[in-house]
Amino acid sequence: MAEDFNLRSRAYWIRMAWGLFLGLIGAISALIFILVMSLGQKIFWPYIINNWALFSGPWWIVGLMTAAGLLVGIIHRYTLAQEMDVFGVVIDAKDLDPKPMPSSVLASLISLIGGFSLGPEVSTGMLAGGLGSWISKKRKLDSDTTKISVLSSISGAWSGLFTSPFAMILMLLESKHKQSVIFYGTLLIAGLAAVIGFAIFYAFEGLNYASVLGLLSPPPYHLTLWNLVLSVLLGILAVPVILFFVVLNKIFGRLVEPLNSKPVIRSTLGGFLLGLLAVVIPTTFGLGTTSMPIVHQQAAEIGVILLIVFALTKLVALSGALNFGFIGGPIFPLLFVGSCIGDAINQIFPQIPIGLALGCMMVAVPAALVPIPIALGALSIIIIGLSATNALPVIIAALVAFSITHGLLMKGTEKNR
Repeated sequence: MAEDFNLRSRAYWIRMAWGLFLGLIGAISALIFILVMSLGQKIFWPYIINNWALFSGPWWIVGLMTAAGLLVGIIHRYTLAQEMDVFGVVIDAKDLDPKPMPSSVLASLISLIGGFSLGPEVSTGMLAGGLGSWISKKRKLDSDTTKISVLSSISGAWSGLFTSPFAMILMLLESKHKQSVIFYGTLLIAGLAAVIGFAIFYAFEGLNYASVLGLLSPPPYHLTLWNLVLSVLLGILAVPVILFFVVLNKIFGRLVEPLNSKPVIRSTLGGFLLGLLAVVIPTTFGLGTTSMPIVHQQAAEIGVILLIVFALTKLVALSGALNFGFIGGPIFPLLFVGSCIGDAINQIFPQIPIGLALGCMMVAVPAALVPIPIALGALSIIIIGLSATNALPVIIAALVAFSITHGLLMKGTEKNR
């Protein structure tokens, strides 16, 4: 182990070469996935749904989501497709079995093109991590090199997707690892792979494949001591939101359980029901990045009640999609949920700066579920474009939400992430 972070060691440079190579592979594979996903959405979505009014969703959504449900169900019926624990690979240092990857990625691609309330982070992580694991095993790399290579592959994919290698490095620092200088050997390799991934996505910036950068742009505000106190309260407010999601998961899980042995019926029915929900409440359609700026810009017209309705029904759509067998990640839909609640808070209490309310809730809600609060804080800063001083309450809110759910309520959230 003494040579794990020895820059004069040939073994370490071989490990770095594999890590950077697979980081490149991971980034390219993620970019291809996003490209295909975007193309599929343009083909099957006749136009972007930008109307938030109730009962204004077009009826073709029902047909699209039902057909997508049928295809996903068939994939589940005849393949090993499953929701692979990509966050576990990064945070808990788990292994990633490459065998279910192809069918799982295909099911996820159909789920995202079908407009379900899921994000592409799990999909790209499965693809990149699965390729990294498969190549490592084919080349018969040792276990330590394989682990670093898989982390590097996912780092390359996610730093491009989230438009930030810094957020990916923070995520690695929040993972379970020995507090030793040896870990910096892994961090250096994965961090350089993250830079490669960011560079590849940034090169295609004109095609908008890295679409979270500057998604919302609230005005800056003057930070006061009261803002820091308020950020604690906003972090606490995120906890019941996630508890509602946990309860939804349990309810959906029990309702869908009799259909788990019949995946075709399960996913087809789920697509139909979630399609009907999208017709009634169009903001439940898609991962949320398209609706988020529209809802934010028209928050005053929408009103507090509907903003809360949009947040809660997005949680229903996310939980339903996951339990009916669709594959994708929770972060992007939860960012939408947080933005709606942040806008609602600003509508109720106009004296609270919108940048504070948005930033704190957008990061606290997902941080209460996914155990990477500081990385999510960095992601929220990128999305909103906060200054260094305005970013401090965001980090506080994330840490408060994370500490409560993963400290006092760990069993409930760990089981459902």
